[in-house]
Amino acid sequence: MERYTADFTDMNENGAGIARIDGMVIFVPGVLPGERAEFEITEHKKNYAIGKCLSIICKSEHRIESLCPNEASCGGCSLGWMDFGEENRIKANTVRAALRRAGLGKTRVEETVTTGERYGYRNKMTVRFDPLAQTFGYSRPLTSEILPFGGCPLCPAVFSQIVTFLNASPEITRPLAPESLAVRYAPDGVTVTLYAGAFTDRDAGALRNALKERFPEIVHLLVNAPGHAENAELSERIGGLDMHYSSEAFRQVNTPAFERLLEIVKEEAGKADFRTAADLYCGSGVIGLTLAKTYPRTKIYGIEINPDAVEDAKKNASRNGIGNIRFFCGDAASFRKKFPSSAELVTVDPPRAGLSASMRRELLALNPKRVIYVSCNPQTLARDLAELTQNGYAIRRVTPVNMFPATKHVETVCCLRR
Repeated sequence: MERYTADFTDMNENGAGIARIDGMVIFVPGVLPGERAEFEITEHKKNYAIGKCLSIICKSEHRIESLCPNEASCGGCSLGWMDFGEENRIKANTVRAALRRAGLGKTRVEETVTTGERYGYRNKMTVRFDPLAQTFGYSRPLTSEILPFGGCPLCPAVFSQIVTFLNASPEITRPLAPESLAVRYAPDGVTVTLYAGAFTDRDAGALRNALKERFPEIVHLLVNAPGHAENAELSERIGGLDMHYSSEAFRQVNTPAFERLLEIVKEEAGKADFRTAADLYCGSGVIGLTLAKTYPRTKIYGIEINPDAVEDAKKNASRNGIGNIRFFCGDAASFRKKFPSSAELVTVDPPRAGLSASMRRELLALNPKRVIYVSCNPQTLARDLAELTQNGYAIRRVTPVNMFPATKHVETVCCLRR
């Protein structure tokens, strides 16, 4: 393949450096803005090309050594080779670029909010089982290949120690036909869940004994197999709330950063009086419960499609003595059938796909005075904001929150007023 040399001026949302050759945009992973690199083109697209870095000729002052032993192949710590300050700047620029492409280029984006902690923050790790190697590991991006496991600096050290221990002793899990493994942290201890193809009490007991003898931090050892489901309750203190979750329920992986995000939501909610609010895609209820506790004279309504999460949310309301919130199970796009049409504030925290077309129509039909949009995908956030601003809303604040340090991902809180 032909080799090229170019100066890289920017970075895209996937953590790839951007260069231009004869008007063609080239994306090359592993290259920082401000660097000069040699690369080869591996893939041609209609309007751009993708390259592979061969060498860095002139390094950026922001380049550092990554802590990830599999950084070149895993892809998880895709920004781990730049310093933290540059990472936070890049993430704010990612949000700005998404808004610019959606025609919202004049929108001011604040600096990225961060806890200052870059590693060890994840409260959950999931690894898959490689039947050929008889070991657990992460998947190579966009493939089914499972990489040799060398540890993960994004997680507490004990997570990597548990996986390494099981990889060194495959006879412990082999009778259960392992498929994947999840390790979760909560303040009361570690929960390990093996997703298996087979189950017997004897084999599950042997696994429990081996792990708990080696790792006293483990408080729950669960095995889920066809016809056999085990669950546990995890608890944590977040934003002044005593929250409990099913071990299978969705939970934000960076609790301290999520608390920073909740502070922004509370602050924005309190900038104008409201009597009624709707919390859409409410999950186990953290955002809605935070608002209900902070503003006890309001009425809050939460809706979530996952029935287990709704049950968790109801129990969390009771556990915290919060009586001014009600939770419903259903599609968020059907919320107007559940909630009063007078909701003055709506919070939304959708999945990466953003708001569906029907959800956007329903939201515009409800026409609340204010919307607080929490997004994990700047591209779909920008798309949805473009439609909202074309239909009577103005963006008042956009704040990136670094919930996922050393990775390409960024959370964003956007506040709109009618």
